[in-house]
Formats: sequence, C-alpha cells, structure tokens
Amino acid sequence: MALNFIPLINRVSGDLEFTPGAKYLHICSNETIHGVEYKDYPTPPEGTLLIADMSSNFCSKPVDVSKFALIYAGAQKNVGPSGVTIVIVRKDLLGSPQSITPVMLDYKIHADNSSLFNTPPCFGIYMCGLVFADLLANGGLEGVEKRNIEKAKLLYDAIDGSEGFYKCPLEKSVRSLMNVPFTMGSPELEGEFLKAAAEQGMVQLKGHRSVGGIRASIYNAMPRGGVEKLVALMKSFQAKHTS
Repeated sequence: MALNFIPLINRVSGDLEFTPGAKYLHICSNETIHGVEYKDYPTPPEGTLLIADMSSNFCSKPVDVSKFALIYAGAQKNVGPSGVTIVIVRKDLLGSPQSITPVMLDYKIHADNSSLFNTPPCFGIYMCGLVFADLLANGGLEGVEKRNIEKAKLLYDAIDGSEGFYKCPLEKSVRSLMNVPFTMGSPELEGEFLKAAAEQGMVQLKGHRSVGGIRASIYNAMPRGGVEKLVALMKSFQAKHTS
C-alpha cells in the first residue's frame, strides 16, 4: 500500500490530536538530544499505522511489536557497529511501494531475498550476532531493562538529590533511560565539570550543541560501574563548589 505523507499530530496540552484519515503516525521512541523517551506508545485510530524509529533504545527493554506496523533501528546505539539497519515490518505491508520509492527501501525485495539483495555488511552483522548472544545469556530484554532502570535511577537520584546544583529539565514521566541531560549554574561551571570528568577518563559528556549542558548516554554497554564513577564525581564536584 502507498503511504503518502499526511501531517498527523499536533501537540495540544501534551495530548496527541490525530489528523482524520492520516495513513500513519511516525514516532521516535527515544529522543537523544533532550533525553525524552516514550514509556507508553500511542494508539492511533483504526486504519492509521504506527511506525517507530527505535534507533536509540532498540533492545534496551521489551517491546510489544504487535502494536506497530513497522519498526526500524540503526544498530549503532545498543546492538552493533554503524552501517547495519534492522527492520521489523508487518508482512501485509510488504509490496506495492510508491513509484518514487528507492529499490533499497522496498522491503519486499529484501524479504524475498532473505535480506541478501545487496552485499551485506558482514562484519557488522557478525558483531550484532555476538551482542544478541550476550543479551540472551544475561537475562534477555527483561534483564537488560532491569539493569538500565537501575543505572538511570542512580544518575537521576544524584541530580534530584543535589538541591538544585544539578537540574534535569524534564518531567519524570518522560525521562530517558538511555540519555540523561542535566545543567548546572553556568556554562563556565559546566566547562569545569567536563574538564574534571575528562581527567578521570569520562569523555563525550558535553550536551548536544543545540541545547548545551551535560548529557550522559548510558546505553546497554555502559556498565553500572561507569555510572557510579560519574555520580561520585558529581557529588565531589558539588561539595567542592558549595563548601
């Protein structure tokens, strides 16, 4: 079926207002810049397909895929090297692409060829297989979700318990388990914190250039010990600047 684009939703007081007759609703399940994550996925009206970009939280928790018409995800956050894209699509949606659809985005061709229509990125797929095996050996999606919740709680508790020294600008109901942003009193103070973190081997903590601040990405591969190290720095840094 042809999925012609129709603007679907407007943000009205935090609710989703659906455009009548829309073919699909597209969501990003986890937004990495601001650290916003869907906890409960929206249910579009009958006849409207739910499509999700899950690149940044794919395999971080169980997902009821039956709610979605199509899920796609770049592997580079939680699964493997960049260059691999994973697609989960309902069989009844395969075929009948629009005339402008590139061949590489016609998923029926890939399905008919067992995902071997083109030369696959063999090393990347092999690495994904190793990650999946490790995931299954360590409690599967339920196990990794439990670990991710514990890691995120450590960090958010440190922020919320800092009496305003660190601030997370997000409602608790939408805080991401993967990307934890926070701010401090001034850009200068944040710069000093980033320098102190780098001296302890903690890098890439600077917030996205469009929003600034600090951002800790704690994907599946980040061990609990890494979060504990960051929290310890946060507490010692606060003590130094409030004593």
